[in-house]
This record gives sequence, structure tokens and C-alpha cells, in this order.
Amino acid sequence: MAAQDTRAARRYATALFDLAQKRGKLDAIESDLDTVLDLLRLTPALRQMWDSPLLPAGRKRDLIGRVLGESVDGLTLSFLRLLVDKRREDILEIVRREIRQLADAARRLVRAEATFAVPPTPDEQAGLIRSLEQRTGEHVDLTVHVDPSILGGVVVRLHDTVIDGSVRGTLERLREQLLQET
Repeated sequence: MAAQDTRAARRYATALFDLAQKRGKLDAIESDLDTVLDLLRLTPALRQMWDSPLLPAGRKRDLIGRVLGESVDGLTLSFLRLLVDKRREDILEIVRREIRQLADAARRLVRAEATFAVPPTPDEQAGLIRSLEQRTGEHVDLTVHVDPSILGGVVVRLHDTVIDGSVRGTLERLREQLLQET
């Protein structure tokens, strides 16, 4: 995606976010966009229709209405039709990502990923969430992964920050320190 597409997606997402928030439909819009993107991924014919520059916009609008009309909010349907009218179907996934970021910021929510060597206990997971919430001052939505190759401890990704508390990371840092001293 070009930077121009990202800027356009950000503008569309901001407009949709503001309208959805004013109408109290933010949760519905987020869910609808996830549903539409899942449908596009799982239905090759629908994806082909969505991506086709040869299909006239009016016909595409009608098809979208017939396929999605009953299952998504009217605001979502209007937004999808706007993308079709403006020939900006290609930015839908970026719009969804931008909407999620705007919604997370409005909810004071931070998404984090934690990689453990073994599955954490509920207490360990809750303790990590508490610690991250104290550190950020925001609510934390934690996704947990298990990767035995880290040997022990935990690696946390929070925005652009990586907190490496793994045994493997500690050993690598110790190795680097020893190599620098010799």
C-alpha cells in the first residue's frame, strides 16, 4: 500500500469513527467490518467481485446490499457503498485497522502480546496485566502465545516496545556482555 492509500484510509476511518461514536454504533461498526473482511477472506467469489475494477459501481452497490444488507448496520452498508462509489475498495483492511486504533485510544485500551515458554497460570496472566496497566495507565488487552524456545520467563510486546524477560534473552545479553569484555 502506498502512503497515499494509508492517508486516505486514515481520513475515511476517522470520518466513520466519528459518525459511529456520535450514533453510539462503534461496537457494531467494528464487528461489521470484521465480519465483512472475514467474508471476503472466506468467499473467493465475493472477494473477486469486491476487487473487480470492471464491475460497474452501481452493480457492485446492489450486490453488496443484497449480500450484506440484512447482516450489517446501515451505517456500515453506507460506508461500504461509499468506498465502492469512490473506487476505494482497496483500503478497507487499512480502514479497519485505523478504526481499531481510534476505538482503542477512545477506550484507553492497549493491546499487548505476551510470549511464555509454558502456558501461564491465570494468576500469572492477571499479574502481568496488572503490571502492564500500572505501567501504561490504561486498560490492557493481553494476547498470550506459548513458545518453548524462549526457555523460560516472558517476552512482552506493547506498541513498539519489547520487554524481554525471557531466559533466552537474558542468556543472549550475558553472552554479548562477555564478548564485549574479551
